Amino acid sequence: MWLFKNFVDERHYRYSNYNGSFTFYEFMSRDFEMMHRGHKVCLSHRPNLKDKQIYRLFSKNPLAFWRWRLYFFDERYKLPYRDWEEIKNIREVEKIGDITGCAIEF
Repeated sequence: MWLFKNFVDERHYRYSNYNGSFTFYEFMSRDFEMMHRGHKVCLSHRPNLKDKQIYRLFSKNPLAFWRWRLYFFDERYKLPYRDWEEIKNIREVEKIGDITGCAIEF
């Protein structure tokens, strides 16, 4: 089950702020806590962002039965959801410049 879950969920957990100047995906040792730490560092470089919220880019899929318990108890699913296409559009409109170290492209 562990191998199945890791294979299917690889790069499933993806995050971004409202304009895509901070992006992150979980992979192997890159976990949820590392995402929070990275977000804090990026906020320190960009303190004037109007929306400091992190959004999850993955939805709840009722067919993914191995995640059902997570939908209720995991902190990842308590983050608000936002579609990556919306964020990409904002990113293009705002012409996000240097995002070195804050954006990990998917």
